[in-house]
Amino acid sequence: MPATLSAIQSVVEAYVSSVAPTTLAFGFLTMVPWSLQEKPANVLACGAGGSVSSESIAQIVGQHDVLLIVSVYRTEWEKRGVAGLLDYLRTAHSDAIVFLVQLPDRLNTELTKAYISELMARQDDLYTFGADGVLIELTGDPEGLQQSLSLELIENAAIQPRVQAFANDANQGVPSARDLKLIEDEFRSLLWNAIPNLLMPDFAPLNKRLLECGNQVGDFRFVRPYSDHHHVVLAVKGQHEKVVIKVHDKRSVTEAKEVESIYQEFCLLTHTLDHPHIIRCVGMLQSQCYVYVALQYGGDVCMEQMLSTQRGHRLSRDDALNCSAQVASALSYCHAQDVVHGQVSLRHVAVEIACNRHICRLVDFSMAAHVPNSNTRETLCGSLPCVAPETVLNEPYLPKPADCWSFGVLFLEIVCGQGSLELSVQWRRGESLAYVAGNILEFFSQAGCHTDAMTKMGNAPDGIILACLGAALKPEPVRRASASDMVGMLSIVHTEQTSFD
Repeated sequence: MPATLSAIQSVVEAYVSSVAPTTLAFGFLTMVPWSLQEKPANVLACGAGGSVSSESIAQIVGQHDVLLIVSVYRTEWEKRGVAGLLDYLRTAHSDAIVFLVQLPDRLNTELTKAYISELMARQDDLYTFGADGVLIELTGDPEGLQQSLSLELIENAAIQPRVQAFANDANQGVPSARDLKLIEDEFRSLLWNAIPNLLMPDFAPLNKRLLECGNQVGDFRFVRPYSDHHHVVLAVKGQHEKVVIKVHDKRSVTEAKEVESIYQEFCLLTHTLDHPHIIRCVGMLQSQCYVYVALQYGGDVCMEQMLSTQRGHRLSRDDALNCSAQVASALSYCHAQDVVHGQVSLRHVAVEIACNRHICRLVDFSMAAHVPNSNTRETLCGSLPCVAPETVLNEPYLPKPADCWSFGVLFLEIVCGQGSLELSVQWRRGESLAYVAGNILEFFSQAGCHTDAMTKMGNAPDGIILACLGAALKPEPVRRASASDMVGMLSIVHTEQTSFD
């Protein structure tokens, strides 16, 4: 059904009212009249029929760094209007920086694969009108808008001179090695200087004199590789303090989102998350070629390695319940802060043995994100066996239930044996992740599936543990137990005396 003027007006006004007052550096121009009683000072609205005076345009362009033209862009009159407006701006205000902001038909609506495809098709069409960029905005998030625009402006500033240079030299053949080196240097400066300086105030500054010799960086002395991750090493600070250091080779980073991922993990583990079963960050260093993120020592092995050495590839019932409860507590704490981990797995649980007790800590927040309850995510996170099936089906998904599925598989593997899920579903190496995800969903849609998975490696059925598995491993994300639910269930299970081994 075609969007009506009133429907478009409602969406546009709700969005602009939520972001304009806190983003005063940007001017907003709406393609529909403004119906509300109060209009933010940095907003210009078209009149009836899409008209707007040249004097008003000159005023808003002169007062703001960037002009954002906001609409749904579903109807032909919206597209004709913005095409004519951009033609005028190119002629009368050629220096103006103009972005089109495309809104969905309803803010915070549930996104389906088909609707995402429709939005992307509309976006492709909008690029042909000649704006400096097009942004799809699904929620009224001022901070997210500013970050998206800042990244776009930085990339545009870096790309445009180089595009012009190549256009001027188009008839001179392949660029020289010197030109390629200059381009690479500009790109590295963009990634590691311009973007952090503008958007990441706590990113470690470049230290050209940082000590990097042999097995030492700054105050840290490398001991050996940590786990089987080639870029993670066990180190010692001073004489005795063990730490784990993630080594990021700047030369292998090719996108701004990778720099953002490093910074996000650093900020989460330094400032946001403080929990006894979540690893902490203790520092960051940056040299010419590397970024080093120093993390709290969480033990010599991860849960995946721990299980591989155990009888039956599982922990004893008490140890399994204790470890699972620790991870559930950490995940519940994250979700309470609206932080999703994104890749909960056996590999991302560090295990330290102290006084004959396993101490577990959730690690690797490189795919973590701030996501409120109602928001969806599209990023593919995780790997088999713990990855939530819905995350690999090319559709927006709810990230907290996805984390809870991953926890459910982790619980299954710790309690019932590493490899339980693979033996149950019986996928083959090399099969596509989407195909395996479909098989997993089909398996857990069958009656008796949780008992089947639990007993696959020779375990006796345990009613209470089956209840925990059934609560987490539900194909429908909205029906899964939350992380806090799992904390409550595991605290009850831990008091039971039912024999398991």
